[in-house]
Amino acid sequence: MRRYLLAGLLLASVAVHAATSLRVGDKVLTIGDSAAYVQQLMGPPTVRAFAHRSHGGLPDDQVSRGEEWQYVQGNKVEIITVVNGKVTGFQTEYH
Repeated sequence: MRRYLLAGLLLASVAVHAATSLRVGDKVLTIGDSAAYVQQLMGPPTVRAFAHRSHGGLPDDQVSRGEEWQYVQGNKVEIITVVNGKVTGFQTEYH
């Protein structure tokens, strides 16, 4: 049973990848870049969602700390977290 659980976790870890930078053509987005620079390189996001964090941060009844901007690119989705107008994280999900 434990072997199947471990195999499932390994497969899930392959499907999601977090990074500190993102290559866009011949340019690179990095943590700390502005939201305006993201839109300059990638255009408007396909989806904009409030970033919800269950650990730390603000209580549920207060304004969200930031947004997650999603860009669909073929079989993957690039998720860029923006807080106070600055990039704070990148995540790639493969489908």
